[in-house]
Amino acid sequence: MASIDDLLGQMRLPERTFNLCTRADLQGEWEQAEQTLARAELQARDSLVGNSAEVRELASRVQDLEAEMAAHTVAIKLRARTHKEWMDLLAKHPPREGNDNDGAFNSATFGPALLAECAVDPVMSEEQAGKLVDSMSTGQWNDLFNTLWGLNRSGVDVPKSRRASEALQSSPKK
Repeated sequence: MASIDDLLGQMRLPERTFNLCTRADLQGEWEQAEQTLARAELQARDSLVGNSAEVRELASRVQDLEAEMAAHTVAIKLRARTHKEWMDLLAKHPPREGNDNDGAFNSATFGPALLAECAVDPVMSEEQAGKLVDSMSTGQWNDLFNTLWGLNRSGVDVPKSRRASEALQSSPKK
């Protein structure tokens, strides 16, 4: 069995990547284009011609929007904090008297501070994290905050991918 010093030397904190689309304004345009494509496909099914030039053009527009959104998506690499760092961060952001529902932390300041602490790439100050949060929709921030929360508050199990196992079982033997 390994010594505690060996064990401590092996410890690595969990990491996750959060994909942030900086062109969230395109979401509505994509949804509209996707709906228009679906209607055109229904009409084309009733025709003996099959996919019309209109369907192909609409499909191309949907894919163009997807590519544009993907091109404007930034991966933010996040790393969990140690238990002590987590507790220290909570202590720095105590709940406001009568203003916070759960009472665990100050909901106005804790999130940006947590983002700044966990962001590995790009690295950001608490002020920069606050500006980033302020430039997001509430939905985007909720997704990012939930990722940060889960990263720090969830356990880590050794994963086992059924998909990978099945793919390898169905591959021809060498």
